[in-house]
Amino acid sequence: MNNKILLAGVGGQGVLFAHQLLADCALAQGLDVTGAETHGMSQRGGSVVSHLKIGDGIAPLIRQGTADWILAFDAAEAYRNLAFIRCGGTIVVNTQSVPNNFPAAPVSQQLEKFNVALRVLDADGIARNLGRASVANVALLGLASTCVGFPLARAALRETLARATRPQFLELNLQAFDEGANKASDFFNEDKL
Repeated sequence: MNNKILLAGVGGQGVLFAHQLLADCALAQGLDVTGAETHGMSQRGGSVVSHLKIGDGIAPLIRQGTADWILAFDAAEAYRNLAFIRCGGTIVVNTQSVPNNFPAAPVSQQLEKFNVALRVLDADGIARNLGRASVANVALLGLASTCVGFPLARAALRETLARATRPQFLELNLQAFDEGANKASDFFNEDKL
C-alpha cells in the first residue's frame, strides 16, 4: 500500500500535529513513513504544507499531480495546492474559510473532469460548537478516516489520537474526531467548494 497525503493549512491550525498523528498511526501498523514539512510565516497565519508518504517512498516530497489525498484545513490552501492532486485522488477540505471571490464552479468542473472526489466539512463549526477552535483539525481527520481508500482505519487513527492527546484534552479531541467521522453520511460527489 502506497499513499501520498498532502496536508495544507495556515499556522495555528494544527497541520503538523495532524501530520504526526497520521505518521504515528501508520508506524504503529508497521507501515513505512516518509515525510517533510514546508512552511512560511506559520506563526503569522502563513501557509503550512506537510508531505506524508505511507508505504514505499524514498523522497520525502510529493510531486505535483501525484498526491492521493489533500487534507486542507483551510479552503484557500486547498485551492493553492490543487496542482498536487492526482487524477482519481480525494480532497478533504474545511469549508469554513471559503472566500466568496474564488471561482468555485470552474474548479469543481475541473475536479469532476479529473475524477477527483471532494469531501467538505465545516470543521471550524464543529470546533466552535465544542468550545475549542484547535480541534478543527481532528474533526477533519475524523471525516477523512471514513473516506473510501483512506490508508488508515478509523479505529486505528482514533486510538493513535487517544495516545497522542494530553489527558485534559482527550475527551474533547475524541468528540471532535467522532463528530467529523459522523458527518460522512452528509457528503456526496456533488459537494462543491
